[in-house]
Formats: sequence, structure tokens, C-alpha cells
Amino acid sequence: MRTKQAVAAAAALLALMGTASCAEDAGPSGNQSGQLPTGKNGGQAGGRSDGDGTAGVGGRVEAQLAKVAGTDELIRLIKNATTCTSPSTKPKDTSFSDIDGVSEGTAAAMAKTNAEWGIKERVTCDGRDASANGHELLVISDMARFETAFKARQAADLAAGEGDTRTRWFIGQNFAARIFATDSDEREMLSLGTLGLNCAPHYAAPPQSTTQPAIVKGCILTNYVDA
Repeated sequence: MRTKQAVAAAAALLALMGTASCAEDAGPSGNQSGQLPTGKNGGQAGGRSDGDGTAGVGGRVEAQLAKVAGTDELIRLIKNATTCTSPSTKPKDTSFSDIDGVSEGTAAAMAKTNAEWGIKERVTCDGRDASANGHELLVISDMARFETAFKARQAADLAAGEGDTRTRWFIGQNFAARIFATDSDEREMLSLGTLGLNCAPHYAAPPQSTTQPAIVKGCILTNYVDA
């Protein structure tokens, strides 16, 4: 069943990415040529309901992305692209500096960030190299809020000379994931029904890639993975 969902999701997403520029206002990069890969998917594609992380998603590219029921399903999804061992929901493990702005936060501080970013659940797990940073996995209750907060954080980091213009977060309908793995693992994320989110000002993916406007103006979704 999950394989059938994967093929259907990838096919629908490819069709939508090829035509969405005619239906939406142009984003910072517009629509460019390129094809989305097809492959495995542990998430559930389709659906346009609000209240489950898909608020504001209906009719957009995001509506064709993968969707998960919670952190358990998100972990199973990520395992199709890379290893995801020793999952944890402990605050000391789920404090992400690129979300919280600090390397280690308190439960209260993270609760505040969750509200501001539209985050419903957090979980982390180890990649191929357990000594490296763990994968950052988020179930999102409001994707528009997440993109808004991410855009502000990315702009602030870049202004401080600490930002990264590369695409590192992959999003589905109601989740976001940053994996610390190989370039091929990151590219495999695209086969799971996700696209890369980038809100860096003036960011432009290469011509052979495909980009579409995200929910929030100034952010794009792309099938390009920065090496």
C-alpha cells in the first residue's frame, strides 16, 4: 500500500510541479525545467484538510506532498532514505539550534518555540554516523507558520553572517525534516514525497531543477539538493 501511495504521490507531484506556475503567482525563482524523482514513500499522500498541519495548503504544491500521522510514521518514512536509529523525544535531544536559536534549551523554551513555529511534535534519531548531529524531525501543526518563522530565522542568520543559503530542510504536507547524512541520502528524501524548503533572499536553484512558490511569499520549494 505504501509503495502504491508513493508512486501516486510522485506522479501527482510531478504533474502539479509542471503546471503550478500557471496557477500561482510567480515566486522568487519561478518554475524551471526538471523532473521529480519517483520512488519509495512511507507517508500518506493527498488530502487538503486543515487542523492537521495542512492549514493553507489546499490547492498548492504542498497538497501533493507526503503526510504522516505522527512521529512514529515520520521515523518510518525517513528510514526509507537513511538510517534513523535511537529515536528520542527527550528535550535534551530535541533542542535544535536552527529552530530554537540555542544549542540546548529547556522544555519551556521549546514549548514557546513550538507555538511560534507551528510545531506539534519533535523527535530526533541517529544517522549513519552516530557521532554526527542527529536528524531533526518535526510534525507541523501549521505549515504557513513554520515557513514564516523559518524565513525570519534564515534572514536573521544571513544578516549576522552566520546563515546558510543551501536547501537543508525537506517538507511534506505536515512535517519538516533536516537530515545529517550523505548527499545521496538527501536526494533520496525527494522520493519520499518531500521537497526542499528555502527562504534565502535571491536564492536561485540551478536551471535543471524545478522550483515553485511555497505558502509564504519569498520561500520556494525545490527538487534541487545542494551538494
